[in-house]
Amino acid sequence: MYRRPQLYDLAFGFRDIPAECSNLLTLAAGYGVRHPHTVLELACGPAHHLRELARAGLTCVGLDINSEMLGYARQLCKRDGVRVTLRRADMRTFTVEQRFDIVLCLFDSFAQCVTDRDGIETLRSAGAALRKGGLAFVEFTHPADYFGKGRSRTSERWTQGRGDERVSARFSLTRFDPIAETFVASLVIEPRRPNGKKTSGRASRRLAMRWPQHMWLRGGVQYVVEASGCFDIVGWHGDIDPILPLDMSERSWRMIAVLRKR
Repeated sequence: MYRRPQLYDLAFGFRDIPAECSNLLTLAAGYGVRHPHTVLELACGPAHHLRELARAGLTCVGLDINSEMLGYARQLCKRDGVRVTLRRADMRTFTVEQRFDIVLCLFDSFAQCVTDRDGIETLRSAGAALRKGGLAFVEFTHPADYFGKGRSRTSERWTQGRGDERVSARFSLTRFDPIAETFVASLVIEPRRPNGKKTSGRASRRLAMRWPQHMWLRGGVQYVVEASGCFDIVGWHGDIDPILPLDMSERSWRMIAVLRKR
């Protein structure tokens, strides 16, 4: 999937990155980090949030394990004329020399920590990268998405376009293991013509990927945070929004944990 990151990026281009970054800074101020200077993002992908924050004057560093995605992120940084330091690293085992005010782990990337041990190691690495009192914002799938009708919070099929480019996407969760609290995620992306019809030729090849993820519920998050020994959980939100609580309302479509470095 990541070998054609432009299509992957287009499929998930529905998020309002400027608004989310503004809200992240408002959240940070509300939790005591009023004037952050440095941000580190784990599993940064195309680095959309980092580019936006860099435009606001913050020093930004992004880590990702996929070299193709990092190459694409570098192209976007060059296109936008912003400076973001990008590095290939595993979020469980990375080390950095400087200390950051904020660490981000968005787009449910933490779910690729399939075991408790993976989660604890990631949090310890993140904790080592933060200054005392610094904040980590971790975005998870809303727990209701795993159970029955609650899955209406997110779309399983959608079409996304930008200019003359258009893709259809299908996302599904299969092979649930309630004992291990894991599942297999499946994503299919197909290029489309502006009229909605399928394209032809090599460039039109359908992309498909399946990968294991952990079903992080609130109790499991609390466990790995405490076991890491690095953080206190200081807030829960239903979106990257300072006034939206984590609850069962329709507007609460994600689970955002706010962690403070001890």
